Amino acid sequence: MAGTVAGIGLVLGVAACGGGAGTPAPAGATAPAASAAPATPDPAVKPYCDAITRVQTEQAAPGAGGRGVLPSSDEARRQVADLVRTAPPEIAAEWRTVQDLTEQALSSLAETGGDPTRIDRPELERLQREAQPAVTRIQEVTQQRCGISFRPPG
Repeated sequence: MAGTVAGIGLVLGVAACGGGAGTPAPAGATAPAASAAPATPDPAVKPYCDAITRVQTEQAAPGAGGRGVLPSSDEARRQVADLVRTAPPEIAAEWRTVQDLTEQALSSLAETGGDPTRIDRPELERLQREAQPAVTRIQEVTQQRCGISFRPPG
């Protein structure tokens, strides 16, 4: 279940660890590969780059998402909200889209009572398709402005 919450909670495509065993990573989820920020980060995006790095670290921590559906969902909401709050203007709308889709995915999980075998997979696939343009743009801008590259989950 932990992988499911982490994957669903961050459909955002930058900080998700992806799905757990047997659980697809929904809504374009990808995780940043380790990379350094530009040598001279733009001060205007430093809070965003720092937030991306922090969320990546939180998602990679042992036991991330393993505290149960509600606490893990709340953590995912907080992480997405932090990224929305700090996003550079050129991707603010994309982050709001991802936030909305994350909320939809978490609501879908909540409706299962936290049982990953009862997740509406077609709904998550729809969310993934809907999120893909925003996720792609977020990945491009984050790479350019923060020097953070992305890789598929797995």
